[in-house]
Amino acid sequence: MLITPQTIFLKDGRECLLRSPQAEDAEAVLTHLRQTSAETSFMARYPDEITQTTAEEAALLRRQAEDPLALMAAAFVGGELAANAGLAPVARLDKYRHRAEFGISVKEAFWGQGIGSALLPVIIAAARAAGYLQIELEVVAENRRAAALYERFGFQSYGLRERSFRFRDGSFCAEKLMILQL
Repeated sequence: MLITPQTIFLKDGRECLLRSPQAEDAEAVLTHLRQTSAETSFMARYPDEITQTTAEEAALLRRQAEDPLALMAAAFVGGELAANAGLAPVARLDKYRHRAEFGISVKEAFWGQGIGSALLPVIIAAARAAGYLQIELEVVAENRRAAALYERFGFQSYGLRERSFRFRDGSFCAEKLMILQL
């Protein structure tokens, strides 16, 4: 699934293009994922765990463009990939058909600029168009800023998964489970 490209303005006045990343953006997507994974412990992966090749990522982006149930939406500022959001089925089984999962990553340099607030309505509209009845996500419990963003868009917390992340130093953190009924 592809989104309709649109231009927004960030809080600092910069222009930002929202569009689906294309196969030619594969290297930028991988670089973005590695960078955001290095910038915060709130991401699910460490940078060295992002092992897809550019060709593999390009193939994924081509498949997603044709997939009526999955979507990637990205934010580009001055040609730089500033944020990436994804929507995908929880599982491709009839009993799960109504459920989508959502994730987003924003480069630290763009935090607080309104990109998440611009991408969420795009994701929610795409989920409705795809026939989903709910969007689910997990957010690190300490990531209050992200949880507050999701709550502003109607997501509700329905549980806490203790010891959800185990860091390489042996410490743990919990994840808040959130859902938006469409």
